[in-house]
Amino acid sequence: RQKIAALFKLPPEKVEHLFSGKPVAVKRGVDMDTAVKYRVAFRDAGALIEIKPVAAPTPEVEQASTTPAQETPDAEVAMTLAPANTGTLEDCAPKVISAPIPDISQMSMAEVGVTLDESELPPLLEIDTSAFSIVSPDGDTPA
Repeated sequence: RQKIAALFKLPPEKVEHLFSGKPVAVKRGVDMDTAVKYRVAFRDAGALIEIKPVAAPTPEVEQASTTPAQETPDAEVAMTLAPANTGTLEDCAPKVISAPIPDISQMSMAEVGVTLDESELPPLLEIDTSAFSIVSPDGDTPA
């Protein structure tokens, strides 16, 4: 509730109205992309909303003045908060596609201390540091 209040800059009484247990229209007249953005914002704050296409206003859903609703004549989607303690966030989570595990049965571990890379080391760089000096931690005298 606190995250939703902070996200939409809502006073406590409007937040309580959203979580009253009754269906409350959060936003009407938006396209599906905007509706999904709202759903993600609510999900990230820990709340679930249902996205429903709207043909005509339903009497049991009351309009909340929680967000600046932009009514359009071609209203496509309305979002309502899911009832308390229902649903999960799993339907909002991205689908995880498991990758096949490669066959590593032919691999083995070397003994401790064995050098695995026998290639020649690159030549050491000669860096001139004569222009630098070190100052003691108290900052007064060079070390």
